Amino acid sequence: MVLILPCCTFLSNKDFVHRHYGYHGVKRVVIFLQRWPVYQQLPGQDDLGAGFIKKETRFLGPWLPAAKINPRAVDIKDIDDQLIGELLLEVLQKKGYEPFLAEFMPAAEGARTAAEMMAKYQAVNRELDAFLFCFYSPTLFVARPQDAPPEQGQRSYGLEEVMQILGSTSRGVVWAGPRAALVQQKAISHAFVYLSLGLFRALDWQPLWEVADSQVGGKIRPVVQECLPAPTDLDYWADARIIKRLMRENLRCRLRHIIPEAF
Repeated sequence: MVLILPCCTFLSNKDFVHRHYGYHGVKRVVIFLQRWPVYQQLPGQDDLGAGFIKKETRFLGPWLPAAKINPRAVDIKDIDDQLIGELLLEVLQKKGYEPFLAEFMPAAEGARTAAEMMAKYQAVNRELDAFLFCFYSPTLFVARPQDAPPEQGQRSYGLEEVMQILGSTSRGVVWAGPRAALVQQKAISHAFVYLSLGLFRALDWQPLWEVADSQVGGKIRPVVQECLPAPTDLDYWADARIIKRLMRENLRCRLRHIIPEAF
């Protein structure tokens, strides 16, 4: 005897859709990008992981000198708006959204907070479902503070420039393992793109999901699978090209896990 059950009985997502009704119809998303170097901070916020992007967040500054800088941290200018924008567009499209980068940043009109920017942008483009705000901070860490570039607290550096300061050879520099502080030669210990993301529904500017460094909120996957470069017990050689590729692929991997699918 063959028992036939209604095929959709155990596959219905009715409850899931009901719980996340705010996402219904969210397809067309405009993206605002803002670089956040390690040597700068916003008024009242020391770093991009201190809190989620809210409507009152001052997205366009004014920027202030950072009160405290990690002595090993270097802002990397090779990771720029173009690269971050391309990755966000790629991942959002694969998740079912229709994303596009903002054609203008309304700073000249006095818009500073996320709410002011949404109001300005919505006035000229009403065919929007959501606004995505993104702070990003591409940061390389040298293994020892004494090896940091001399102006790491005032400006950004290119990867090739950092390699020269560290005295790279034809093989590049050493990307140190967990005992980076014990490395005798000049080396790096990590290179990472920190992110703060906030998706707001255009209808009422309510946040749908949020990311602030390692914090997450909303309909989002809170556990990110291990993305390269993974921790290693070994030291290995890396040049500027390899470091940029690893930073890019690590970010692409994380975005695939933290950005939820569109309905």
